[in-house]
Amino acid sequence: MEKIYVKDMQKLLLGAAEKIIENESYLTKIDMAIGDGDHGIGMKRGFTALKKMLEDQEFQEIDTLCRAAGIELLKSMGGASGVIYGTMLLGGIRHMPHGPYADVQQMISWFAEGEASIERRGKTKPGQKTMLDALMPAVTAMQQAGKSSDDIVQILQSGYRGAFQGMEDSKKMQSRAGRSKNFREETIGLPDPGAVSTSFIFEAFAEKIKECEEEA
Repeated sequence: MEKIYVKDMQKLLLGAAEKIIENESYLTKIDMAIGDGDHGIGMKRGFTALKKMLEDQEFQEIDTLCRAAGIELLKSMGGASGVIYGTMLLGGIRHMPHGPYADVQQMISWFAEGEASIERRGKTKPGQKTMLDALMPAVTAMQQAGKSSDDIVQILQSGYRGAFQGMEDSKKMQSRAGRSKNFREETIGLPDPGAVSTSFIFEAFAEKIKECEEEA
């Protein structure tokens, strides 16, 4: 697949919402160990609202869809997670065309600028045990894959592998941002909840894009 059409992008976002919702208890459990225990609850709230919006509305342009999804997370999730995951979808929206599809490079640029926007907005960076420790490796893996492939299926599968490895690597880190930084050495050995959520999102993207390819 060299292009992703708006109907397929909507399936990817819906799949991500469902993945987060079904893993709420796990996300809550790991956040209770090194945070205030509300990450899973907040993520489920935001992605439940996103799921309903995606099921109730149809979109004709891919930028309109991604903008609406980001705004829904911002307004429904609340807290830092709402800002972070809303920014992930909104930060690079200028790279998504006002048309029925996006190509590989447009999608990679969308993710990359979304990641950069989170860094600027949150004054954080990879290595501090946050969701960026999954998002940055996902972006890097997609950029690397995009040098030799224009297949969106391959790109998103590479993104998931990067996100998963980044999440695993976050276990070795001591938290240096957010409320979890108060736990200091206690955070070592546990994954960052935001990195886990980000890995789940990319896992859903990889699964759903494969289904879209098979249905085409």
